[in-house]
Amino acid sequence: MWMLIRANALGAEVHPELGTRTLAACPDSAERGDPWRWTVSVNDADAERVVVETDGDHIRQDSRQYTDGYVGELFRRSGEQLVVAPLRGEARVAAVDGPWERWLRPGDVFILEGEDDEAVRLSVTPGDAVVDVVRLAPTTGRALRWVP
Repeated sequence: MWMLIRANALGAEVHPELGTRTLAACPDSAERGDPWRWTVSVNDADAERVVVETDGDHIRQDSRQYTDGYVGELFRRSGEQLVVAPLRGEARVAAVDGPWERWLRPGDVFILEGEDDEAVRLSVTPGDAVVDVVRLAPTTGRALRWVP
C-alpha cells in the first residue's frame, strides 16, 4: 500500500478559462515527460462534485459521493487507485486494522494505491460534509502508479 497525501491542493494549478483547480493529476507536472493519464479537479463556482478526466485507453473510472456522517469501508483492488477528495466539512481515512489515520479537509487529497487488495475506513463528519471518492482502474492490466 502507498498513501500519497496532498495537503491544500486548492492552491495548486488553476485553470481560469475552465473555472477549475487541479486537486491531483498523473503526472502532476508536464516537466517530467511522463504521459498524462488522469486529472481530478474541482469547479470553484460549483464544488458539488469533483471533475475527473482520464485517458480512456489506459484508465476507466467511477466516482461515488459520501455525505452526512457516513462511516464505512472503501475497498481497492490490486493495481487500482482511490482518490479521496473532501468538498465540504472533514473526513477521516484510517486503516481498518491499523494504527494510522489522516484527517482531510477541502483542498486535501488522499491517493491510495498498491499491488495488494486492501480496505480503508472512511468517516465523514455529520452535517453538510461531502466527500468524493474516485476509483481509477487500469484497462491494460498494469498497476496504476501516481507520478507526482
